[in-house]
Amino acid sequence: MSIYAMTVPCFAQMLRALNTLLCKGEERARELGFDPQNLLDARLAPDMYDLAAQVRFTCTQAREAVQRLSGLPVTALQAPASMAEAKALIEHTLAFLAAADRQVIESSGQRAVAIALPNAITFDMSGEEYALNWATPQFYFHLVTAYNILRHNGVPLGKAEYAQHMFAYLRQPQS
Repeated sequence: MSIYAMTVPCFAQMLRALNTLLCKGEERARELGFDPQNLLDARLAPDMYDLAAQVRFTCTQAREAVQRLSGLPVTALQAPASMAEAKALIEHTLAFLAAADRQVIESSGQRAVAIALPNAITFDMSGEEYALNWATPQFYFHLVTAYNILRHNGVPLGKAEYAQHMFAYLRQPQS
């Protein structure tokens, strides 16, 4: 599988799903008469990041994948302060992904990628290892955590919202 195919289009389709999840969260908040900000501030456990941070991290992983695989400087994102900002962050990330240079990403398999973490921990990988073993799992971890926060807070979500790209293939009954 190509490095581009396993990253950019997959991230884009799942970011669109994340936008749907947030819309469903807003809708549920309106139905129940509470501020959607409560959802952005929600977390699964006291030591975990809230929904706003999960949206930021999901977008960060998608953007950083393009940046690192393209040899570009990595830029930081801020957590959204509102649902409108969360959706705007997703839209900006989708536009960023759409502008990615497919050929540069495809040729990044042997590019050296280093991820520096706190406590002097560094992961040195090839571009291919980075895409497969770091960027993709990190992206999905934060996306699924966002989904779980919303579900935990009563937003009626299921696989049709999470994997909406797959459910689009279902045949509609003939009338």
